[in-house]
Amino acid sequence: MEYYELYEVLKSHFDSVKETIEIKDLNLTIESVPFETKVSDLLHGPENQECPVHQESLKINENAYMIYHQPSVDIKDFDIACNKKFEYYILKRADIETAEGCIIFFHGLNEKKWDKYLPWAYELAQKTHKAVILFPIAFHMDRAEAIWSDRHHMMEIVKFRKGQYPENTHFSYVNAAISSRLEAHPQRIFWSGLQTYSDIIEVVKEIKNNRIKSIASNASIDLFGYSIGSFLSMIIKMANPYDFFTQSKVFCFCGGMTIDRMFPISKYIMDAQATIKMQSVFTELLSSDFKFDTRLKHYQDDDLHPQESWFKKMLRYNYFQKEREERIQEIRSQVKAYVLEKDAVAPPMEALNTLQGGYRNINVEVEIKDFPFDYSHMVPFPLTHKHKTEVTEAFHQFTKSASDFYGQ
Repeated sequence: MEYYELYEVLKSHFDSVKETIEIKDLNLTIESVPFETKVSDLLHGPENQECPVHQESLKINENAYMIYHQPSVDIKDFDIACNKKFEYYILKRADIETAEGCIIFFHGLNEKKWDKYLPWAYELAQKTHKAVILFPIAFHMDRAEAIWSDRHHMMEIVKFRKGQYPENTHFSYVNAAISSRLEAHPQRIFWSGLQTYSDIIEVVKEIKNNRIKSIASNASIDLFGYSIGSFLSMIIKMANPYDFFTQSKVFCFCGGMTIDRMFPISKYIMDAQATIKMQSVFTELLSSDFKFDTRLKHYQDDDLHPQESWFKKMLRYNYFQKEREERIQEIRSQVKAYVLEKDAVAPPMEALNTLQGGYRNINVEVEIKDFPFDYSHMVPFPLTHKHKTEVTEAFHQFTKSASDFYGQ
C-alpha cells in the first residue's frame, strides 16, 4: 500500500472513532481515552495561583498579557474548557491484546488534526509491537478552541494583524490564533508545556496502576517527538519525573535543537511578528534570570523545581550549554534524531549543535536524510501521486530507523 493510500484509509476510520475501533485489514485498533487535566490552575485565569508544591502564592502579572480586544484570541487560558477535558488516542496492533511497551507521541506546533500523524503512528505500532499514544499538547488538536480553525473568524484576526503590523510577514488564517496568543504572552509556551508535562505524568501513573487495559502496567515507556514535540520529549527525558523515564528512548524527528535554533516563521506555524517577539522575550527573561516574571522564575528555580527548570536549559543554545550538554552526555545512547537536509524550520546543523554538543563530543546519533522529491518541515511525506513510490520508500526508511532504535 502506498503512503497516500494508507493515509486515506486511516483518516477515514479515525474520523469515526468513538471508543475503540478495529481495522481488520490493517491489524490495528484505535482507542479513544477520555482525560481530564489536574493542573489547570497553572494557567492564566484561575482564582488560586499557588504553586501546589510550595503553597506559595504566585500572582499573575495581568499587564504582561497584551489585549487585542478580539474575544477569540483574548480568552484566558483557564477558561478554555476543551483544554481541560479532552481525549487522547492509543494505536496498537489488533493481534496484541495488551502491549508490553508504549511510545508517547508528540506532534508539532499549531497542529489541529492528527491526520498527518496516523500513518507514522500506525507503522511504529506495527514494527515495534508497542502501543502508540497520540497525546495532544495543551491548546492543540482537540484542546484548541474550534474558532481558531474557523477561516472566517481568523481572517478578521489576520486583517487586524495586518493593520497593526504593516511590515509583518507570513500571516494567514491558519496561524492567526497562535501568533496572536504567543505574541500577547510568549511565556504561554512554558505554561502549556508544563501542563502537558504534568498531564503525561498522570497518564504514566494510570498505566502503572493498570487503568489502561490495552497497555501492561509494567510496560516500557518511550518518547517520540516531531518538531516542537521533540523539544518537549527532551525536557521530559532530561527531567525524568518520578524516575518514570530512566529507561525511555527519545526519537526526535525534524527536531532536537534548542528552541531558538528553530525557525517557525511560516504561514502554517507562526507569523514573523510573533516569532520575533517570542525570541526577544525569552532572551530578556534568561539574561535577567526571569526578574520580570516572578511566577516563571519560581518554576525555573533549579532548587525549587529541579525537573521543570530543564525548560530554561532548552530555550537558547548559548544559555546553560554546560548543564545541558552534561545531561545529554548521560542519556546519549537513549536519544536519536532523524532530520531532513532541506528542512528550513529545524535545520539539521542545529540538531547536531544541540545533541552532539559544540565540540561534537557527545555520541548522540543524528541521521540526516534528503528525499528525492519536494518536501518540507510541515510536509515531509507529500500526498502526491507523482512521486508515490519514492514517498512510500522514504516513509518506510524513517519508520524503520525509529523502530530499530526503539528495539535496540
